[in-house]
Amino acid sequence: MNRAVKIGEVFKLAELLPYQDGKIINMDVVHNEKMKFVVMSFDAGTGLSEHAAPGEALIFALDGEGVIGYEGKEHTINAGENFVFAKGGAHWVKAEKRFKMALLLTLE
Repeated sequence: MNRAVKIGEVFKLAELLPYQDGKIINMDVVHNEKMKFVVMSFDAGTGLSEHAAPGEALIFALDGEGVIGYEGKEHTINAGENFVFAKGGAHWVKAEKRFKMALLLTLE
């Protein structure tokens, strides 16, 4: 468990990472041989190029609005919404406005 998360204390995932001008930043909250849980913040105009998911993935939109490209189709995602990728699913993420998300990834 990442030391930024205090055992026995209430916290907000969206507040674990700040936004940084012109950058994407991420933090592993939990990472082991079977799964990875990451929080990411995207400044406006940033994004991840298309790549394949190494395992099944569940996205949790935490703040703002992003666009997820998945298997050739674009999906707008807003805070409070979720999205699922299949293992090997081709996807990308773009933030036209500031956007934060959490990612739960299986590594089996």
